[in-house]
Amino acid sequence: MPVIVNASDPHPFLPSLGDAEAIERSRAERQDIRPMEIAILNLMADKISTERQLARWLGHTPLQVRVTFVATDSYVDSIAGGRDSKNTPAAHIRTFYNAWRDIKHRKFDGLIVTGVNALQPRVELESFWPEVRAIFDWSATNTLSSLFLCWGAKAALKHFHDIDSHKGAQKTFGLFDHHIVSDKTGLLFGFPDCFSVPVSRWKNPDASAIAACAALETVAISGESGPNILVEPVPFDDGAHFYPRRVYILNHPEYETDTLKTEYLRDSAADPATPLPRHYFPDNDPARDPVNNWRHTAHIYANWVASLYEATPYDAAQIPQPFAAKISA
Repeated sequence: MPVIVNASDPHPFLPSLGDAEAIERSRAERQDIRPMEIAILNLMADKISTERQLARWLGHTPLQVRVTFVATDSYVDSIAGGRDSKNTPAAHIRTFYNAWRDIKHRKFDGLIVTGVNALQPRVELESFWPEVRAIFDWSATNTLSSLFLCWGAKAALKHFHDIDSHKGAQKTFGLFDHHIVSDKTGLLFGFPDCFSVPVSRWKNPDASAIAACAALETVAISGESGPNILVEPVPFDDGAHFYPRRVYILNHPEYETDTLKTEYLRDSAADPATPLPRHYFPDNDPARDPVNNWRHTAHIYANWVASLYEATPYDAAQIPQPFAAKISA
């Protein structure tokens, strides 16, 4: 959480008028504290692994974070109707998941939309696309900030900015170096200039369309896998500070050490010609255990939660309007 400057004048090293890590005392005294409300639209087949990976890092702050797991109405109805769920026990879904229709009247500080095991060549051809689009539209009025992961990011880029994603000849698969380009919202606070993150996707968004979109800030990019973290920064009313209205993450900082290995073993069992994940196994030997040198990058989720705390109003009814961050002259 930001340092509160207990003085009437700006501190020489923590100037509250221009440093995102410090806020003036008068503003801090107006901040009420309540749990951050996060809705997670979990589209993954293996829902439990995704829950564990995300919840572990969303909770890595001193704040209370209350998570609501959501699934599309059609999916919940199919489970209730006896659909056989191969990757997640149906009892788990019935116990822990809400149909979107049952939570859409609520407002949330944040929304996360996960990836999915995509079956179609374009996001808009997936059978659940109309339901996801309705949730995207809802997020504009019922959430302060949305964070889209992997397929969710590509789908949101298509919905909000008409940016298409194209399937490559091979899966973009491995551990890739990224470097920070710009970071108005401080989403990558504490990150090194260059860092490795797992990437696993067949489709890549059009990099030229991303560069041409004035609303998007490219926060991190990889020389091999292209733009990977994008943000729509929105200024507070002081004009100097920004919060992330939407975040698009095309890589997987939340992946555990063996997640890419598990994906590789699954895919190679079906197709022995499946290429190894790049830069992942020591000496490209799948018999050797990979070394996790990206764990710290999952702090992006905690940084996002912190940004919500800074921007969200105490009265959730005011969402999606951000807290009025008025900085004294």
